[in-house]
Amino acid sequence: MHSLSFSELLPANAFVLLIVLCRVAAAVGLMPGFGEAYVTMRVRASLAVLITIVVAPLVADTLPPEPTNFLRLTMLIIGEIFIGAFMGLMSKVLLGSLETAGAIIATQSSLASAITFNPGAETQETLPAGLFGALALVLIFALNLHHMLLIGVVDSYQAFPVGEGPPFDDLSRVMIQLVSQGFIISLELAAPYIILGTLFYLALGLIGRVMPQLQVFYIALPLQIMGGLTMLALTLSASILWFLGVFQTLLTGFMRGP
Repeated sequence: MHSLSFSELLPANAFVLLIVLCRVAAAVGLMPGFGEAYVTMRVRASLAVLITIVVAPLVADTLPPEPTNFLRLTMLIIGEIFIGAFMGLMSKVLLGSLETAGAIIATQSSLASAITFNPGAETQETLPAGLFGALALVLIFALNLHHMLLIGVVDSYQAFPVGEGPPFDDLSRVMIQLVSQGFIISLELAAPYIILGTLFYLALGLIGRVMPQLQVFYIALPLQIMGGLTMLALTLSASILWFLGVFQTLLTGFMRGP
């Protein structure tokens, strides 16, 4: 039972909801699927409020008392927004490796000029990158991996208690590791295309050396596009499933910490 009167209990609960909402809203606004551009701000705000109502009673005991200083309250809100944005950005950085892999595949397959519009990021990207990103996003929700992202936000209150300030050195180290891991994932996904593309260009160089009069470009371009599409059809499902396994493993490891 609370020993506070109603006039004191209402501001205390409002403070808890406000602090939890800052971290949850920042995380939801950057998470894959939830924070895409085609998801309206009203839907994202409603989802953040619903999650806050569920999470607030679970973490209320870990929150510090309501500060009486306005500057202290402002710094507390900024710190919570920063940690929530970092939690949402972690998965976004790993998904960005699919765009890098798709760009490499498009270059090796002569599909770099085939540009499509990505409605989620509101940017132009190559066809393989758009295919990889859309398929991975659908499978994340189909396999309930988005539950892991939301649970990670709740568990972050144990790793990053409210009121202690963001550990910028640890967060920067984690982000550097995520970016490096994402680049490695991109190279691993595009490795078959890089190998075959190198062998294909080597064969073209030898043919051009033996037969200088032959217009290698007009013959090679259709073959390269056909080979890239064939390779994409053969490896797409295995590549996406492998990426989702790595995605889950890396995020689970980073969220648990050392």
